[in-house]
Amino acid sequence: MSTPIRRAICTIAALLCTSGSVAACGKPAAGPKTLVYWASNQGPSLDFDRAALQPQLDEFEQQTGVHVRLEVVPWSDLLDRLMAATKDDGGPDVVNIGNTWSASLQATGAFVPFDGRTLDKVGGRDRFVPNALAAAGAPGTPPSAVPLYSLSYALYYNKRMFAEAGIANPPKTWDELVWPCTGTPATRPGHSSSSSS
Repeated sequence: MSTPIRRAICTIAALLCTSGSVAACGKPAAGPKTLVYWASNQGPSLDFDRAALQPQLDEFEQQTGVHVRLEVVPWSDLLDRLMAATKDDGGPDVVNIGNTWSASLQATGAFVPFDGRTLDKVGGRDRFVPNALAAAGAPGTPPSAVPLYSLSYALYYNKRMFAEAGIANPPKTWDELVWPCTGTPATRPGHSSSSSS
C-alpha cells in the first residue's frame, strides 16, 4: 500500500475509534479521495448495519472531504475475503475484524502497524483496555488493529427457581447450563443416584 493510502487508513481508523474527535486526527490528503470500508456484520441484518453506519460516514465525509464506500460483509465471508485480498491488494482500506484474527492477518503484512506514533493519532495506548489492545496483534509486535468495542459476558439466573429445582450453585459446565431446560432430577450433571434391591 502506498504511504498516502496508509495515512488515509490511519485517519479513518482514528475517526471510527474516536467518534467525534476529528480535529485530533490531522488533515486529510488534498483532493477527492475515496476509502473502501468493509464493516463486519454486527446487527440483525446487512441492511440494518448499513443504515446504522451510513450517517456516521456521511458526517465523516462532510468534515474531511473523504468519501467512504461502505460494504457490510457477513462474518461467514469476511476472513476468506480478507485472506484473498492480501494476495491481490484488492481489499479494503479499512476493515473491522475480530481480535482473534489479528495476529494471523498481521502476519500477511497487509495491515498498517499501530506503532506509538500511529496509536497517538487515535488517542494513545492509554485510551484502550490493555488486554483488548494486546489481543490486537502478535505478542511483542505493535498491534495491527485497535479495539473498536468490547463485549462483556455474564451469566444471569434465577436463584429461587434454581433452589426449587435443587440446584445450589450457578452452572460451571455446558451440561449444567443446559440441564435445567431439558433434564430431570435424575439426569442432573453430578447427580448420583443409588438404588437398593
